[in-house]
Amino acid sequence: MTQQSIFITGTDTRVGKTTITAALILALQEQGYSVGVLKPIESGVNVTHLDHSDTERLRHLFSPPPHFDAVCMYPFPQPLAPLAAARALGTTIDLSRIHSRIHALSQENSFLLVEGAGGLFTPITPKHTIRDLIALLTIPCLIVGHTDLGGVNHCLLTIEALRHKGIPVRGIVLNETRSESANARAHQQRKSTVELIREWTSIPVFGPIGYSQAIETSWREGMNALRENSEIHRLVTHLIETEIDSR
Repeated sequence: MTQQSIFITGTDTRVGKTTITAALILALQEQGYSVGVLKPIESGVNVTHLDHSDTERLRHLFSPPPHFDAVCMYPFPQPLAPLAAARALGTTIDLSRIHSRIHALSQENSFLLVEGAGGLFTPITPKHTIRDLIALLTIPCLIVGHTDLGGVNHCLLTIEALRHKGIPVRGIVLNETRSESANARAHQQRKSTVELIREWTSIPVFGPIGYSQAIETSWREGMNALRENSEIHRLVTHLIETEIDSR
């Protein structure tokens, strides 16, 4: 059985990392794989409304749902960068502890999906960023990007930063987090973003995944629909085949 760990990072915050992670969980489960998930760090977690957190959304894709602490090791109430959020609580983020948890989870599952916080240069300790954490884990990345203006630059910068650390990139998923304008100019801009990213990188590109209002109104129903998306299925097939070819 395939065994693979993937770190899901973003070109920025709010590009849909959790949405793509969730769709992959469901699509892989549908194919019979045992899937584990870890979102080591999450900021802006309201303990009185946990259902609004990404961790809560992810853990309820499993039956039975794992405990909140089993999915998120460092939940912070302040909606700040992890380093600032940790300082506000008078605590620190221990990268070695995250590494140990991921190693254990990778032994228990066919696929382990690790979701990052923000982008690559989000500070998590006084000396480390998300990129440093990925490098420590020595696992490949999946990049989630957007198709808005600036998407090409953000995506290429992310690829360059990962390559500089020798971190392999399995693919790029372009995700649309808001409804597409009917304006012809906006449509042309988004279309050109996708085309240029494909042209300027040899990394497989998936999407764009169209915006879905259902994901915001009913998370589980929206995710059940998204897991059937042809690009999600293409991505899952790619991840499985890439792992087989690398053995």
